[in-house]
Amino acid sequence: MRILIVAGGTGGHLYPAVALVDYLKSKDHSVMWIGGERELERKIIEKKKVKFHKITARPFPRSISPYRWIEFLLFSGFSLIQSFRYIRSFKPDVVVGMGSYHSFPVVIAAFIFGIPSVICEQNILPSLTNRMLLPFASRITLSFPHTRDYLPQRKRKKAVVTGNPVRENITATSKKIAIEKLGLDGKKFTLLFSGGSQGAHYLNKVAVETLKLLESGNDEKNIQFIVITGEKDFSWVCKKLKLKKIKGKIFSFLSEINYAYAAADLVISRSGATTLAEITACGLPCILIPYPFATNQHQLSNALFLEKEGGAKVIPESKLNAHILKKTIEEIIHNPLLMEKMRRASKRWGKLEATKNLADLILQVGKG
Repeated sequence: MRILIVAGGTGGHLYPAVALVDYLKSKDHSVMWIGGERELERKIIEKKKVKFHKITARPFPRSISPYRWIEFLLFSGFSLIQSFRYIRSFKPDVVVGMGSYHSFPVVIAAFIFGIPSVICEQNILPSLTNRMLLPFASRITLSFPHTRDYLPQRKRKKAVVTGNPVRENITATSKKIAIEKLGLDGKKFTLLFSGGSQGAHYLNKVAVETLKLLESGNDEKNIQFIVITGEKDFSWVCKKLKLKKIKGKIFSFLSEINYAYAAADLVISRSGATTLAEITACGLPCILIPYPFATNQHQLSNALFLEKEGGAKVIPESKLNAHILKKTIEEIIHNPLLMEKMRRASKRWGKLEATKNLADLILQVGKG
């Protein structure tokens, strides 16, 4: 089958699509990718030996600025023409929109050509793009069953809960191998700090301060850390995080994030949907600091859901400081029953079959 996948922007849309591509190619399906203008996207996809095309799509304006709307309409027209051309040349059986704004012109073009489409919603709260595309799509897949409640009543029959795809290697790495690969100590408790695919300066700052406080406490001999900073903060964190008692590893970006997850005992991170899908697939307890400027506060909704289910502790960024984070980390480390309860709750929401579930639905829609 010929399948056209549309994804771009942040890792939250990119990596589920990469997991889907790997699965579809393993089943000998033909895949083409349409994405945005970031160089990272092209490099990742071309490594998969998948044809990559970019479009000049722009996000929906969030203001009444005439300039923003003129720009949006112009680039939407350009990207729709580009989508027509790519669809005409590839002749897909089905189009898959992974939720970013790049999906909009391509799914609309597919609708005009009479080609079925599947759109994917990773977060609890549906994105503006997916709400706009729902009348034109054949199906919408959900990561959380609760998302159905936020869809129009008449469109809920289009919704299927598949889970959010994660890359196969995320759950395939043993702790022993990960510890050896990263040069860590297998006898120590490992904290993983990650700000998501783009990094997060405030989280990096609090991580540095928290680790310094932990070094002066009673657990300094029993813990170690992994900090994934993002490109901008890497040098700064390396300079600031020169500890004598607590050892660890600092990365600007870790393409093989599976090693970090496998080595970790507790994750401190943002709460994007793909991050949560990976954390729960690994059954890891976590402390979540939602990005406060995420559209419609969707990261907060994701985080509160997992906290309610028992798999996470949530600290709003407005209340976050090193002393509060240190206290929360110590509460979890020193309470084995709480740790086990969080692990089980996290694992319960990990959708290990999400990639297969999504692929099966796509093939079903493509066959008509």
